[in-house]
Amino acid sequence: MREEERINTGLSFSEVLVVLTLVLVFFGSKELPGFIRKVAGFLAQFRRYSEKLKRELDDIAGVNEPYSAVTNVVNVQKDQMRTRYIEQRKKLEPSVRSEKSGLIYEYLKSADHFKNAKAVMIYVNTGSEVETRSAIADMLQIGKRVVVPFCISGSHNLGLAEIRNPSEDLLPGEMNILEPRTELRGNFFKSDLQLIVCPGVAFDTLGGRLGRGKSYYDNFLRDLKGRIPLYGFAFDCQISRSALPFDYHDILMDQVITESGLLIELKPQELSSVPDLNLSPAG
Repeated sequence: MREEERINTGLSFSEVLVVLTLVLVFFGSKELPGFIRKVAGFLAQFRRYSEKLKRELDDIAGVNEPYSAVTNVVNVQKDQMRTRYIEQRKKLEPSVRSEKSGLIYEYLKSADHFKNAKAVMIYVNTGSEVETRSAIADMLQIGKRVVVPFCISGSHNLGLAEIRNPSEDLLPGEMNILEPRTELRGNFFKSDLQLIVCPGVAFDTLGGRLGRGKSYYDNFLRDLKGRIPLYGFAFDCQISRSALPFDYHDILMDQVITESGLLIELKPQELSSVPDLNLSPAG
């Protein structure tokens, strides 16, 4: 299928027409945007897993060369984009980054998902990323349970730890990123998270995320997508107005926040509260 016949969710033109027709018949035009996003997201995810299975079967049969060629092209595109967006982010003066980061956190605090969440997972910034250390201190101050990820050695996945005192609980880990100290690791269950804030090299206006290429976050988020709100932090200069290249393992964000505000417009019914979990203090 030609690239121009696909939209960012991975649907073909004919599939889009079917979805539009069904929504107009049964729901009317007012429900069109939200319904399309949900259905298209589901179908796109289903297609990606179907394509993954097909590729694995093709690999067993020894007919994976076309896929390998496509994968190589996508990887090259992603690497080029990483270089470009990181350079754009680095051009921001430290004082400007701090100011913009403060605005981004204020927008997060205004979001219903944040207000309703008792336990928030958030990264500790490194390099020129959106700064989160002041945000972490504030969240602890207002009574949120703050959970910080760490790289699990020998894998491409993340572990979790709840922190209470950033100056004592965080130490340099893999890639020189601050991570929870060893004694705290494993003190928080993944299923108890109620909001996740992710870093990224770039995002698009549909929630597509370009990470560093190690798949740590995509692997971690895969079974949480659709169950826990996933937010991305970025500066305006990191936003792509066209769809970022994606592969079957890439996970879409539910919301992206920049210094200009919330990037993805959510309808009232999509701003549902997170479950009111009875979280006991970590032992």
